[in-house]
Amino acid sequence: MTPIALRPVSETGTGPRHAAPTFLLIGPYDPKGGEYTFLAPPLGVWRLAGVLRRHGFAATVFDPNCTDGAPEAALAELLRVDPWTVIGVSTTGMTLAHDLALAHLARRLCPGACIVAGGMEATFNVERVLDLGPFDCVVLGEGEQPLIELGQRLQSGSDLAGIAGTARRLEDGRIDRCPGPAMTGEQLRDAIFETPYEDMPYGTYWARLEQAYGVGGLPVKAEREARLAEIRSVRLITLNYCPMGCTFCSSTNFLHAAQGGQTARIARLDEEGCLSMLKRIVRAHPRVRTVIFQDDIFAFTKDPRILALCQAILDAKAAGDLPAALQFISTNRIDAMTVERLHAMHAAGFRVLGFGIESFSPNVLREFNKAAIVPFISPMLEAALTLGITPFLDMILTSPRCDLADLAENIRGALRWIEAGCEVGVYPYVVPFSGAAMASDPALVPQTVYTRHEVAGTAIAWDQPSKILPAAADVRDAILTIERRVDHVLDRLETQCGHLPSRVRSLIWVTCAIPVLRERGMEMPDAGRAERALMQQLPARRYAKVRALLNPPMVRRAS
Repeated sequence: MTPIALRPVSETGTGPRHAAPTFLLIGPYDPKGGEYTFLAPPLGVWRLAGVLRRHGFAATVFDPNCTDGAPEAALAELLRVDPWTVIGVSTTGMTLAHDLALAHLARRLCPGACIVAGGMEATFNVERVLDLGPFDCVVLGEGEQPLIELGQRLQSGSDLAGIAGTARRLEDGRIDRCPGPAMTGEQLRDAIFETPYEDMPYGTYWARLEQAYGVGGLPVKAEREARLAEIRSVRLITLNYCPMGCTFCSSTNFLHAAQGGQTARIARLDEEGCLSMLKRIVRAHPRVRTVIFQDDIFAFTKDPRILALCQAILDAKAAGDLPAALQFISTNRIDAMTVERLHAMHAAGFRVLGFGIESFSPNVLREFNKAAIVPFISPMLEAALTLGITPFLDMILTSPRCDLADLAENIRGALRWIEAGCEVGVYPYVVPFSGAAMASDPALVPQTVYTRHEVAGTAIAWDQPSKILPAAADVRDAILTIERRVDHVLDRLETQCGHLPSRVRSLIWVTCAIPVLRERGMEMPDAGRAERALMQQLPARRYAKVRALLNPPMVRRAS
């Protein structure tokens, strides 16, 4: 495999050659242990490390979510081990305050290092990230090519100005942005192939998750095996981005922003590349039960890859190249599903298919730019369930312009499909992720709520958009009342029971929402029906406690 081809390095400011730079790459930090991220190796960061190593640079990954003891202490110890040349800090909107705290710690302990910010938040909010953090520059979009060129320039003593795919603040305070192109299909393939799965400590993550889920204490073997299939998973990215343009989504615009507004071309692995990576993952981690395709969208409506890949997986299993019991999870557009594709995916071992349903209301789906999926929802969910595939539905209960009937329809639909066998992940309202169309819509500013954030160990603080509430007062009051009731239950349940899977959390949302919406004149199912579905997901010893928590008089009604 050849290294990723780069544009010629600028010769301006050429100086004496230096030793090869060393890179420390820090993943996003979620101290709440998975509220904003899932406990798994930061795949994009590891891919960067593999590409940098391929080009002759030493690269180390630090994941603050998987350390022995306090992450800050673990990072401080690592920072003292080596005089790092480049320290890269990945950022997301939900973890930004914690990511910044680690960046400031790095600056205090490594004052001479070149500290670089990357990720979604850095790409979409260059000025804010440079204002808040001790960064020398920001990487825009994919980091592979910019970091390779950064390393080469540092090694040659060249000036760092003008690296494509970066931004930095000039002495006069202006931001110098240098957009760079997204990787081509060949470059993406090479980068994915360089991901050092053999070095990724999945066993450590699995052990932590097994403890969090209490797997060893589960009384039924079948339940233990099901949890292990969830936990012992390895993730694989095969696509550069989702082009569907949902109005609440930021990742759909990530590469466009990095290119200065130009539309990025789709790039992804073909079926042969996917199969090659699956075999390698199994060799590197023989205890793996499930491979999760972490693409935002795994199957397109016009997509020759999906059937070819399913057949290739079946052939590999028959030949003994993949374990016969290996399972798969992917996220898909439901309008890309057909009965033929579902049969093929089921035969290949796809046991969970994620669908961004978002809402059962056609009005809301139009607002989300997803109206095309409406006629596919019921028939494809029914077909998947009939085959034994578990659909996982992501839902946003309210939208900025929805009415109370839309919210009620979502609660009824969620309960219906949970009872049918689906799993559901619930978000109460749109989160204004930087880069999403809704986050930049001036008409939604009056109903956008801000949260004050502070960076630990510094005096830095700022207000960041955290939610876009419905414009209609009655819907806003209803969803906030429901949210308070849910928080009341979850705070107490998680204290006693530890981690609660999405199937339990979603049923708590449904159970808490039904009486609130009925009080407001909506036709809702019997609350006992939702409560019974919830109890089936809990140990019997928790029934009385949960029933008491769900009793509305225990929670103060919103004024």
